[in-house]
Amino acid sequence: MPRQPTVTEIRLANITTCLTPALTLLSELNDAFGSPFIQPISKTVLSLMSMVQHVKRNKNECAEFMENIHRVLYSIVDLHIKSETPGSLPPLVVDHIGKFLETLHKIYTFTGAQQEGNKIKQIFRHSEMNTLLRECQAGMCQALENFKSDTGVSVLSNMEEMKKMADTMHKKLLELISTLSDATISERSSSYKFILNVAFKAKDIPWS
Repeated sequence: MPRQPTVTEIRLANITTCLTPALTLLSELNDAFGSPFIQPISKTVLSLMSMVQHVKRNKNECAEFMENIHRVLYSIVDLHIKSETPGSLPPLVVDHIGKFLETLHKIYTFTGAQQEGNKIKQIFRHSEMNTLLRECQAGMCQALENFKSDTGVSVLSNMEEMKKMADTMHKKLLELISTLSDATISERSSSYKFILNVAFKAKDIPWS
């Protein structure tokens, strides 16, 4: 008789399924507006979705990280849609997104170390791993605070409700994109690059 999955393993499988449409939204957001940090965020989350299925330790912590990442991603999309200038974000919010990417990189390192025989684990002592975990938790708490948004997103909802929510936000994003001319989108993209050159030239974070 095959082994039944644990509650945490079911959580990880469900959140991975829910993150797939979120990445689709981010891809369309990036294609339409060239929003900073969106592409590297998408790539990191995609890698995490694969990696988290093979963790052997700290599964509950990894599941909670993935669920909170899901909340933040939809909040970022929602902020683009509801912005005073649709599709455009103020510099402070862009800064928050950059800090969220930094936290994602730490979570990626932590998650990788939870796999059996992973070389990253050999680099860290137990105390260092605990420190990294606390940094990941603190960074995620800050991201949840920075990206408060009434998206109606809850990982506790059933999968059908999650799908409906994702479909609704997808339609809103497509409607937003359709209202903007190619010239406006190009102007937005150039504006973002200017913001990044001014505000993030001291940060060693890839954003494209």
